[in-house]
Amino acid sequence: MSNTNHPDQPEQVVRIEVDWSDEPPTVYANGAQLVHTQTEFSMVFTEFAGFDGRRARGPGQPPRARVVASVRLHPDTYFQFVTACASNWNKFANAISPPGVSPPKFKLIGVQGVQLEGIETPNAAAPGAARQPGED
Repeated sequence: MSNTNHPDQPEQVVRIEVDWSDEPPTVYANGAQLVHTQTEFSMVFTEFAGFDGRRARGPGQPPRARVVASVRLHPDTYFQFVTACASNWNKFANAISPPGVSPPKFKLIGVQGVQLEGIETPNAAAPGAARQPGED
């Protein structure tokens, strides 16, 4: 899904079909690095298993993490990705938290009329909670 926002038009939601027929293999990552420039965000995902002999650089050198994926995103796409991750975390935290425990959650600041999903309590929606555009 992609949002397009032009100053003279209201926000529109464009649904883009994904072709899964040539999906690359799934990789495991237990580390990540994030860097950015004025025009893009780069996410480098790494896998590290620190046992003897695992990708050691030489005698006495510590093992290294292996890069398993590198992704570069436009700032608009990066923001959509981060908000989707935050909403998913909120829903996950609601689902796994024991009764009476308030897990840490993400919330948007400085945006009127739009909020992340899952900020309400696990068993009841907060009164007047804003919904994401395009949410049915």
